[in-house]
Amino acid sequence: MSYEIIYGKQFVKLRRTGEVIPLLLMGSNNCFDIGRNGGSGRRARSWSDLRYHNRKGKISDKPEIILASVDAELRRCIRDRSHPKEDKPKDVENRFGYFASIAISGRGTRGTSFNAYRSQFSTGIRQALTIEELAKLGVHLYFHSSSWKPEDTAGEPHSIDLKTEAEYFAELKKWRGWQNGNGRSFWLSFHPHSDEEVLRRLRASRRKPPREKTRIEQGHYFVLTDGHCGLRKYVRHGYRYSYNKENGKRFATQKDGEKYRQSLVKANRHQADIWKVERIEGHAIFTV
Repeated sequence: MSYEIIYGKQFVKLRRTGEVIPLLLMGSNNCFDIGRNGGSGRRARSWSDLRYHNRKGKISDKPEIILASVDAELRRCIRDRSHPKEDKPKDVENRFGYFASIAISGRGTRGTSFNAYRSQFSTGIRQALTIEELAKLGVHLYFHSSSWKPEDTAGEPHSIDLKTEAEYFAELKKWRGWQNGNGRSFWLSFHPHSDEEVLRRLRASRRKPPREKTRIEQGHYFVLTDGHCGLRKYVRHGYRYSYNKENGKRFATQKDGEKYRQSLVKANRHQADIWKVERIEGHAIFTV
């Protein structure tokens, strides 16, 4: 059975209209890239706005309208199912991908529920970026064309990397004028054309920067000790300790030491109740 696979998503936010453009990284399960030595490579995929068929041919729409259209897909699948007596509405919802011929990468069609499919759009709307924000990441919207005959490409606008919302609306007007309902069509994708590079740049933008740590030096520290030895750490079968309490696991404050001790007691670790928090005089460095 032929079906479409969703590998990624990135929606584009338009401030002027309050709309978003849904772009999905998708491809057919039956199409493969050319691999090394002319053999079959990985399954083919590309970024496109074509999976979401908006009303009246619109590329973008209001978030609530997009989600309403997605919900309508479930209703259509329930209405058009081949075996109503065998496949209940809940079955269609749970195995939506099988009935809609679509899969989220790693799930398969039967493992793609409607909630999982819908979340591609709800999450995409929530994480949508403006054209300017994408441009800062080195990812640009890019128009592509399609026509029935080679001669129909006459007068086709020159594709450019879109870096601002103003450029998008100006270029969209040109492409609408070129299309003019005569068998020509166009769609949006991302540039660079390497989907792996686009994904790498998008994912890098979502990583939280590492938290800055402060170096603290003080003339004392705290340990957990049984009066003679210092606790180093708990292991699978018991714990490790130092022969003198000064070399045990160090804590910057008595509160930190007591909190750790209580976690051991609560977890019922071996002999956890023998440890007491004790202050040690000596130079110590902590990073917080």
